[in-house]
Amino acid sequence: MARRVFISFRFSDGKEYKKELCELFDESEDVIDFSEDEDRSHMTDDSIRNYLYKKLKRTSVTIVILTPNAIEYYKDFSTNKYDDWMYDELRYSLEDRENNQTSGIVAVYTENAKSLLFSTSSHKCNECNETSEVNLLLHFNNLVRKNMINIKVDHKKNRCQGIYDSLEDSYISLVSIEDFKNDIGKYIDNAISKRDRRNQFILTKRM
Repeated sequence: MARRVFISFRFSDGKEYKKELCELFDESEDVIDFSEDEDRSHMTDDSIRNYLYKKLKRTSVTIVILTPNAIEYYKDFSTNKYDDWMYDELRYSLEDRENNQTSGIVAVYTENAKSLLFSTSSHKCNECNETSEVNLLLHFNNLVRKNMINIKVDHKKNRCQGIYDSLEDSYISLVSIEDFKNDIGKYIDNAISKRDRRNQFILTKRM
């Protein structure tokens, strides 16, 4: 069965990456692309919500493109509320509503965003006594970050203390755009698998 996807991206620096992924999806018989470039600036909040609900109801996976401009959400400091379409798209994707279950989600990062998301270090595990290279997640103001390393203890795949499996121990996994393009099916299927066992994760659906 074809996997139905929706791409969330920042237009200012993500439109070319989005176009690139859409072209790959068009070449695939296994992926149906429900992404769009609709101008929502004229819509009310209720209209945007209903519009996105209809879009996301038809999809099973949301792909978030993390470019430098997409990592931190825009905020209206006069109201202290987020004023950001990417935030709306992701929080609606995480909601479990009537006739529309929570979507699987993949966060695809670009090379120029990498240093804003994590750093690399070595770690010696007290359990297995092995030293390995690990990615240390940085803090960033995004629901992607809040839904990483959020597996419940009983379901954690990597048994080493303080080390998490990059694909299985986060509801939203960080994947480089090159890795994603080289094996689209692998990462989409992984997101769907986690959606189907989402009760194993502690999901955060709002900032």
